[in-house]
Amino acid sequence: MGTVGACSYLDDPPVDRPQGAVMASTYSSAGPTPEPFDGEVFQILALDGGGAKALFTAHVLARIEEDLGVTITDHFDLIAGTSAGGIVALGLGAGLRPAEIAEQYLQLVNQVFPRRRQFVLRPSRISNPAYSSSSLRTALESVLGDRVLAESSKRLLIPSWDLRSGEVHLFKTPHSPRLTRDGRIPMVDVALATSAAPTYFAAANVDGCQLVDGGVFANNPSVLAIAEAASMLGVPQDKIRVLNIGTMTPFVNHNDKLNTAGIARWGLKAVPLVLSAGSASTVGLAHHLIGFDNFVRLDANVPSKLFALDRIDPNKVASFASSVSRNLTPEVREKFTAHHAPAYEPANRAAVPPNPNQ
Repeated sequence: MGTVGACSYLDDPPVDRPQGAVMASTYSSAGPTPEPFDGEVFQILALDGGGAKALFTAHVLARIEEDLGVTITDHFDLIAGTSAGGIVALGLGAGLRPAEIAEQYLQLVNQVFPRRRQFVLRPSRISNPAYSSSSLRTALESVLGDRVLAESSKRLLIPSWDLRSGEVHLFKTPHSPRLTRDGRIPMVDVALATSAAPTYFAAANVDGCQLVDGGVFANNPSVLAIAEAASMLGVPQDKIRVLNIGTMTPFVNHNDKLNTAGIARWGLKAVPLVLSAGSASTVGLAHHLIGFDNFVRLDANVPSKLFALDRIDPNKVASFASSVSRNLTPEVREKFTAHHAPAYEPANRAAVPPNPNQ
């Protein structure tokens, strides 16, 4: 089996190919054939990436739970998360409540993004990642332990990008008989892969693949999740609802000098532009796919430069989360809390590792 062919978009049995062959040749030619969907509605929780700013996501979910007296995961059939949003999604799948995730995530931020390493122009950052992947692994292990993806209590979809093959790599719980491999992968490895932002962390080596942050192509995973529900689970698009949570979008502050700028002036300004533009375009696509009434986005517009992927003020993050959740919780109650998601059971038991205690 070739190295390039070892990594797969759909978690199907791998298809070998020579280096440089067209990307489509790596995918199975047989599409999914899901069972007909017989539910009234299928609800998706989609969590944007945003580095340290994902603390906002956890706080928003915690405030919704507190205000409505609900357990948020009870009302969603699929949770998708990119990068730091993927870490939050994995935490939810591992059974943590949002308030617990917020507490643990703040500890992770302080451990992984120490202030002494936040100086952008320090010499070591020119040729090496800014932060330690081993510190991130240690922080993740303290929360997720040795759980594997198949142990999630919810269907999960976590995107990353394969550097060697130049392809999308989606981690999925075994929620379809077609999904055979990812269930045995430790949640910590999935979290490292989806959050390995170039220049911030080294690429993650997972199951022979060199993977980086899913935010390079899908910082907002809403459309990926809609596609998963429709193609892999057979859900009609008119029965899909999505609650999408962002990670605080800065006000647009476009300097006209950037119109004719090069690398020196664009510098780090290009990264937030790519992330915010990608998320905004995803929102537009989602509206067209499932309708405006079936897509709700919770986010806060914040002053430019107030936060960064590796720098936050926890008190201000909590304040923005309080304001946004206060304004939009009534819509969440109206559109999402009446649905109680059926208990999730893996569709492919072969992908679930045996329990050594049984």
